Amino acid sequence: MSSSVLTMSTSKDLETPHIQVVPKRSPYGALFSRTLPHYSGQYRVGVRDVEIPIPKQSFGNFKHKSMPNRVGITIDTALFTLFYPTESTANDCQIVWFPRLRRTVEGLMKMSNASNEFYTLMAYVGAAAVIGGTTFPGIPNAPLMAPPGSAKWPLLLFSHGAGSSRLMNSSFCGEMASRGYVVAALEHRDGTGPYARIVNQDGEKRDFSWINWSDLDWVDLPEQPSDDTMLRKVQLEVRLAELQGVLSGLQKAARGEPYVSTGPHHFLSSNLDEWDCVNVDAPVMVGHSFGGSLAMAAATDSRFFFSHIVVFDPATKRLQSWNRQITVPLLVISSEEFSVGEEFSVLRCILPGVSRHEVHVIPGSTHPSFSDVFLILPDYVNKMMGLAIDPLYVINATVDKTKQFLENGREYVNAAQERQSEVDLDSAQPGIFRYSVEN
Repeated sequence: MSSSVLTMSTSKDLETPHIQVVPKRSPYGALFSRTLPHYSGQYRVGVRDVEIPIPKQSFGNFKHKSMPNRVGITIDTALFTLFYPTESTANDCQIVWFPRLRRTVEGLMKMSNASNEFYTLMAYVGAAAVIGGTTFPGIPNAPLMAPPGSAKWPLLLFSHGAGSSRLMNSSFCGEMASRGYVVAALEHRDGTGPYARIVNQDGEKRDFSWINWSDLDWVDLPEQPSDDTMLRKVQLEVRLAELQGVLSGLQKAARGEPYVSTGPHHFLSSNLDEWDCVNVDAPVMVGHSFGGSLAMAAATDSRFFFSHIVVFDPATKRLQSWNRQITVPLLVISSEEFSVGEEFSVLRCILPGVSRHEVHVIPGSTHPSFSDVFLILPDYVNKMMGLAIDPLYVINATVDKTKQFLENGREYVNAAQERQSEVDLDSAQPGIFRYSVEN
């Protein structure tokens, strides 16, 4: 069974509405099925983890109370998951959505400042009952499909938000792959994720988890910071370096150049030549929350060139006192929760410096609804957490609007020149609404 959803816009030059078929979702989420929905695009989806060495770099002059002999954040590898079209006829495997659940729960409890053993044990038992064993569809290590004609597959680089991980947005990444995109979802080991395991070029393993700003001693500061602002600036620099390492690795693969991978996450040497059909020279940068901060910052960094920037609820307060200009098309998709908050006000101040942009609001949605979380939880829990519409609709609407924006890039409208009215979110019906900021 399926339900029909009408996509709407408030722009004065309304396009013809179209009906979008959305698969019916169980009101119990993935509580019983323990699997996320199958992708709805025309291609089957391959999934592959890759970890590669990058130049060793350290960021931040601080010490952590649990690691007094270590200064700052040091990175020497980058980990990402590829979602991509494949012609493999193998059955879809159910790939674990939350590997190493216990360690991840411990990291999440550190984030909440409630990391004593009893609370952590109770949290683990609850998480195991609700999401333990949950999987998402994909064919592990399948060969990349050759693109139709002489074109190359467009490349999307995806950055997750703070408190998240690369696989928590698997539905968006997989849906884009099923529509003809190669997506590289980065795992940030900058202390903004609950847990990550790092395997360096020598095979040495170390675990890295959430960093609380209050646990740090900044060596060269006579007065310690009173919030996480300074730490987030350092973490943004870490993310930029990780992004550069991932893009460099993909460019080498596309050129057929040999390079070393680490741990069990690697390209097989026999199919490196497949990746020359990916457009690595003008990728699309996509990010959610703090990942949106990275996307916008990277758009103005001379190390990168992107064809488009797409952000979901970007953490714009992390970009305050920012006077740079984004010169490529920018798409902002906002939840209703984000659109009435302080971050959205900051976004409005930034947008006049973006020559070509679109901003869309999804009424009834909340900040986490761009991730997989609400697809897993039962509807009654989602409603308790503020979500007023079907979470699958949020994902599908986000995917459709992103794809439309990317494919119509040459026909974009300069939103700063439009004169459109704001949406009355209190009376809005489910749908995507265009919002513009007037100069």
